[in-house]
Amino acid sequence: MQDNGTEKTADIMQMDEVYSNSRLNISAAEGQILKGLIFNRKLLEFNPCRATVRVRESQEDVNLYAFPDRFFLRPTEAPLNKRGWVFQERTLAPRIIHFTKNQVFWECHSLEASEVLPQGDSLELGHVGKGVGISSALSKQELQSRWYAFVSHYSGTSVTYSEDRLLALSAVAKQFCLAMRLDPSKYLAGVWEDELPLSMLWHQVPDPDMRGPELIASIAPSWSWASIGGQISYIELSRQISNVELLGVQATRISPNPFGGTSSCRLRLRGAVCKCRRYVRSGVPWVCITQRTKFQESANAPGDNQVGIYWDKSRKAVADWLNTIGSSSSSSTCFLLHIASQKEDQLGPIQRGVILQRTAIRGTYTRIGSFFIFRDSYSNSDLENAFNGHLNTLDTDDYLELNSIGKYTINIV
Repeated sequence: MQDNGTEKTADIMQMDEVYSNSRLNISAAEGQILKGLIFNRKLLEFNPCRATVRVRESQEDVNLYAFPDRFFLRPTEAPLNKRGWVFQERTLAPRIIHFTKNQVFWECHSLEASEVLPQGDSLELGHVGKGVGISSALSKQELQSRWYAFVSHYSGTSVTYSEDRLLALSAVAKQFCLAMRLDPSKYLAGVWEDELPLSMLWHQVPDPDMRGPELIASIAPSWSWASIGGQISYIELSRQISNVELLGVQATRISPNPFGGTSSCRLRLRGAVCKCRRYVRSGVPWVCITQRTKFQESANAPGDNQVGIYWDKSRKAVADWLNTIGSSSSSSTCFLLHIASQKEDQLGPIQRGVILQRTAIRGTYTRIGSFFIFRDSYSNSDLENAFNGHLNTLDTDDYLELNSIGKYTINIV
């Protein structure tokens, strides 16, 4: 690959063809420079133990196999597979052989196997490997679900240069674009325009071992998962009913590659917004809507009078903001944008959205987290009143327009 900017962009835009048209990729998943692909192995540690159980004459004999639980290679398992640039190579290559310290794994679009299970991984074991890949034969909903699964796995990998976070996924994005028959211009820094605003409903996976906020280059807007350095997860978007209207998109791309990043990308939305205050008392964080309605913040499934919140802590500005609130007795203002309602049989509907912070520009916000709240806490609260247009909590500088049913027009960058 060339170091020159123009030539590098051209090379990256062709990598999907290089990987997908290969015959076989060989992966030194745990190899070192001096050792290469070969390790001294203890074969008895992973060879399966086979036994046949004799049963009554009316039934067939049962074959039992005892083997280590490592019979397939997970998406980000082994040092090599934790690299962002390797992810798309593994995704697009038709066949791969992985050499690890203990055994050899091999996979293609129809089988995933290993020395422990040479006949392949069965569906009963609860794991699906490369499957049928990225194919136009799949429905659009299946492709969308697969994209979010890919993104969730990919976000757990790392790149040496943060500006490569989207470039290292661009070959996969290009293949998805072709399979879904979309115009490349509809790809917005890791998110597909026709799936907005629901595709804003990602959250950073809580990581107790995270040493601190990771600085990320400005390659994506705050509402895109690619704007943070941590691993993210998507909810099942097919179960969500959108409550927000996308009015327009204004994007400026970093390079001619439509599957790279953006230097700016603004969404204009119309929806329900509620201003709130966050403060910490006796080590417990609270979100206050009005004097009548306060919710205790919870990262897990919230109970009564609680709201579930995931902060974008990998974003340095968000981490600093949270630390400032936690170390003082003061409160700070943020905004809740109601994006969707999720129907549940037992728990009732779940309301979901993103948490915003206002910029110095009128009616313009950045994303700082996401939230969800169950029916028991939401019903008859002032948050419900605000989202239904019965309670106005915003000042005139907080929005661009307000319609007759209490929906605000705002920008998110």
